[in-house]
Amino acid sequence: MPVLQKLLRNMFGYAAIISAGVFATMVPVLLRSPFPHATARFNADPYGLLLIFMRELIMLAPPFVTIVNAVAWLTLRKGSRSARPWAIAASISFLVLSAPFLVAGVVILQYHLTGFVGFAGVLILFLILSAVGIAGVAAFAKRDAMSVSCISRPTVASNTRSVGTLASAA
Repeated sequence: MPVLQKLLRNMFGYAAIISAGVFATMVPVLLRSPFPHATARFNADPYGLLLIFMRELIMLAPPFVTIVNAVAWLTLRKGSRSARPWAIAASISFLVLSAPFLVAGVVILQYHLTGFVGFAGVLILFLILSAVGIAGVAAFAKRDAMSVSCISRPTVASNTRSVGTLASAA
């Protein structure tokens, strides 16, 4: 397995563990938080609706990211036939997970919510998650990405003359 695929396999495993921990700590918040509904103070402007959608995506993404990344790590580790589609799905989960950070960065800039440090942190998280997602899709996109033929193996020099001599001597 090439180095990038091994690195991504490890990242899928770590992402599964981290997402499981995030989900475990978010369960009480999920149970207590109501879904936004129409009231006198509800403003349905485009940014407000986008923020509601991103909030729900952030709240519901960790269990899906956990499952997809754990299965991708396990299938890549075992070298099964279904490893490539699971690896692509895990890479796409990183891309989906990066979307709320992009929206948060836009909202931070639009409403001047934090200073440069807060915006830089959100931007760095967006760039890291996007880079991992794009690298994963690129590494596993080829149909033969998981085949044995694309993995370089050292060639073993064989001496047919000595093999024949040993076979006839026995």
